[in-house]
Formats: sequence, C-alpha cells, structure tokens
Amino acid sequence: MKALLSRISLVIVGCMIVLSCSKQDVKDVGKDMVDVRLALSISGTAYTKDVDDADATLDYTTDNQNKINDLYILLVDKDGKFQYLVEELFAQDNSNTVYKGIIPRPAAGSRLVLMANLNQQNLSATSDIRTWLNGFKGQDVETIYNYAVFSNTSGVWSLSSRSIPMWGEVEVGTQAGGELNLSCDMYKALAKINIWVNGKKGIEGFEINRVVVKNSLDKGYCVSQSYLSSDISVQYGNPHIPANAVNRVLDAEYGNLSVTTAFSDEIYVVEQDNSAEDMDPITVEVHYTYNGAAGVGIINFKDEKGNAFDVIRNHSYIFNISRVSGVETNVSLIYDVVDYYDIHKINLGFN
Repeated sequence: MKALLSRISLVIVGCMIVLSCSKQDVKDVGKDMVDVRLALSISGTAYTKDVDDADATLDYTTDNQNKINDLYILLVDKDGKFQYLVEELFAQDNSNTVYKGIIPRPAAGSRLVLMANLNQQNLSATSDIRTWLNGFKGQDVETIYNYAVFSNTSGVWSLSSRSIPMWGEVEVGTQAGGELNLSCDMYKALAKINIWVNGKKGIEGFEINRVVVKNSLDKGYCVSQSYLSSDISVQYGNPHIPANAVNRVLDAEYGNLSVTTAFSDEIYVVEQDNSAEDMDPITVEVHYTYNGAAGVGIINFKDEKGNAFDVIRNHSYIFNISRVSGVETNVSLIYDVVDYYDIHKINLGFN
C-alpha cells in the first residue's frame, strides 16, 4: 500500500512538474512574440481626382496600378543582413494592404523590407520565389536587390497580365508592450506616360490613331538603390539601371486608337537615363490625323533648352498636345515629379 501511494505521489509530482514546465514555456513564448499590424500605403491611392481645372490632381491612379498579387516580407537586421522571411502576417482585406499576425520579437534596429508582385517577373530559374529569396539568408539585402532584375522585352506591358513590381521598407523601432503598429510606403518600379490633347478638351479635327514607344530599355530593377528623398515632391531623383540593360528590339505599339481627348493609364515603361552615350533615348511617336491629313509627332524627353531628362520610376509623365499647325504637332509637356499624382507641374515647349 505504501509502495502504491509512493507511485501515486510520484505521478502527481511528475504531472505538477510537467504542468509547471508547460506554463513556463507558454510564458517564454509569449514574451518572445509580438503582435504586428502592418498597413501599406501604395503611391497615389489617396489622389485619384480627374482633371477639371488647374488645381485638380493631374493623374488617376487605377486599381490595376495598385494591385498586389503577392507580397514577400523580409526581416533585415541592423547591419542590413537578411534574416528570414516573415510568414506569420496575413492579409486582412481584399486589396492586400493590411496585414496582421504574431511574429518573433525582432531585435533592436531591425526593419521589414517588402517586395511585391515578384511571381510574374521571372527573376530566377525557379518559379518558387520563397526558395529563391531564402537562398540569400545571411547576406546583405542589397544582394537580393542586385539580382531582382525583371525583363521588359515583349511589346506592351499590360497590367491585366503582369502587375508592377513594388518595394518598401519600415523600421521596426521600439516596441510598446507586445504590439507593433507599422505603416509602409510602397514604390512602383515603372513610370507611366499619359498623352493629352489640349488639356483633355480635344482639338477639333484632331485624332490620335496610334502611339509607338521606341528605345525603351529591356530590363529594370525591382528595387532601386538610388537615393530616396523624404520630400514627397522629389522621391527618387535618379534612375537605377542594370549595367547590362540595352534598348529594346521590339517597340511598344498601341494601335487601332480613336483618341480625341486623352490616352491614359496604358503606357508603362522602365526607368531610363536619356543622356547615356551608349543608349538611344526613349521617344514617343504619336500617329494622328488632323482634318483628314495624316501626320506623326515625335515626343522626346527633353526640356525647352534641348536637354534630355530621365524616365524615373514611380513618376507619371503627362504630355499635352496643345495645338496643331498643318500636319505638324506642337507639343507642350506637363509632367510631375511625384508618385502618380501632382505636387507641381512644369510646362515645357516643343516643336
């Protein structure tokens, strides 16, 4: 009987030890985890008014431009080393712009790097982007940026079949209690070109029939390593271009048009240094009819002094055809220097 009581006592004590350890383990896990809410701000989402007057926002930002099909969240330490992919945050809305979850508590100085729409970019021999990214563990995150190069070789970039690569990052900062509330600006890897006719009012007898974009580059980086200004009216000031990028063989052609007021939200191009000596600058051919006569107007990325200016990611360039003389187009360029919406505009004259 004493032996039985001893065995029962041992079982009870053993259970108490197991329960005690379990409680301690749960406590430790809870202490090492943190609740995270991450909200993405995609450039231009709050600035989508049409243009009715000089004070209105110049450019629409469409749903297709802001679409996120896939998002990879990388934890990067204070030294810039890629630690691991964050798999514990899940989208909370249909637009994939709010994420929530519980992750291991990041070390001080860490940041989250976000890379979106990688699956459609053919970045590596494998179609599994997670496997590809995990191959860079322990390396500088800039190494990933250097290898994340997408192609731009086949005609028109159509958002219906290929979303725009995006990037953003946010410092983790000091955690208050067990919760992190983070917001992250996302920047697009492409620029957009819109063509207006007389401020979208049209010119009597004038119609655009075809637009051809020539000399666009054949590749671009998903992530720019150019300096990113904190000034929203500047953002990226210079293009960041792969060393082996060349002018495309195939032009991007937009045909069978009957445009009288504006050709918008269709032309997307990679960023480009238009003053590079070893490349041809990008040009836009506007094929049109005016009072029954056919003509071609060529738009160059040059200012009124003839100096080339660059095509920079996350910017929207609006070319406004102000008047037509005979079959020659006199083009006035209105462009902004921000992410798909207007802060200020500059009028440049062309012949």
